[in-house]
Amino acid sequence: MHPNILFINLPSIPYVSIIESFNNNNEIMQDSVLPLGILYCSSYLKKYGRPGKIGLIDYSRHIANVGNFRDFNEFVVKIAENHKGFDADIIAFSLIYSISHLFYLKCLDVIKSFWPDAAIVVGGTHAHNCAKHLLERKEADYVVKGEGELSFCEFVEKFSRSEEINVKGVYSLKDIQSGSHLGPGDYLMDLDEYPYPDWSLVDMDFYINKRGHERSIGDGIKRRHAEILTTRGCYFRCTFCSSHTVHGRKVRYRSNENVIAEMKELYETYGITYFVVEDDLFTANRVRVISLLKAFKKAAIPGFKLGCPNGLSINTLNEEVCGELIDAGMNIFQLAVESGSKHVQKNIIKKNVNLQKVGDIVKYLKKRNITVRCYFILGFPGETKDMMLETINFAKNLGFDW
Repeated sequence: MHPNILFINLPSIPYVSIIESFNNNNEIMQDSVLPLGILYCSSYLKKYGRPGKIGLIDYSRHIANVGNFRDFNEFVVKIAENHKGFDADIIAFSLIYSISHLFYLKCLDVIKSFWPDAAIVVGGTHAHNCAKHLLERKEADYVVKGEGELSFCEFVEKFSRSEEINVKGVYSLKDIQSGSHLGPGDYLMDLDEYPYPDWSLVDMDFYINKRGHERSIGDGIKRRHAEILTTRGCYFRCTFCSSHTVHGRKVRYRSNENVIAEMKELYETYGITYFVVEDDLFTANRVRVISLLKAFKKAAIPGFKLGCPNGLSINTLNEEVCGELIDAGMNIFQLAVESGSKHVQKNIIKKNVNLQKVGDIVKYLKKRNITVRCYFILGFPGETKDMMLETINFAKNLGFDW
């Protein structure tokens, strides 16, 4: 038996906001990005596993049109009905964000009613960190912890042979009850061993042309764009981030050749010229990133542009790196500062951004006529009003409106 697998991509906006959109006729605004976790799992399965058919219910892709339905239940049902002819053996939810959990619960019964005999498997950062909760409350049959490619592929192999599921990184309620150590699955140190994402699984025309990105680039020119990953992992220890629980503290890199080859395939197949880097720490290694940026220029993709909406780490930047980023096609710099308070930086969020360096980098970028956006957050646990005021004043002193 080669099991059919139906992935489900959940939106990353609050459930209450979706409900309010029905009551107030508010438009749902979500910057939908390619579900790279799902696409990598799918391509890995197709290359190394023995799956049957692979499908996708992409609620994130359709959430902007939720106002076309009477209520939330009709939205969930109608989108699922488009796939009712798919004979699913495994339903694989991508539950990355905690904010998506309630949406997951609300649509779970609908999904089960369509495919009552299918095994429910949940992966993603939120699922990884809430595995015990999901299994004990019988919200899932299995939870995949860590990066899913290797573990999920092995799970599908054992499932196909009706064998006992004894896979590192894949856990059931039985494992919880037996006191098994719920550690993550293995992942590849050499990222070049992962095949490119399975773009055939999604509506690429929607994702590469979705509205809003032509404005975010800054020049008003609409471009076809796609998200990519060039690294996995982050060595920083910011208290507000859980990415390390899945991808680890050690930063792993794709080779320049592997990244460029993917970019060229995206350009030649889909006309992509704007590449959105979704790395947690793209500039982790200055020597590597400068080498990669020079390779971007040599690739000579017409109209090449580069974006990093997750925010660049101030502590990894200098004028040389910034200059190479500009030369490679980045004309908007989004800097992840978070707080202008030294106390918050050191003792609360433990990001330890060099605030003096923020001013130096912003000054350099503005001298180069580059648009700069800084991310600031107010209201960290333990942050006082005076600390918040420090951040507001810090941002104003940099020349930003609050």
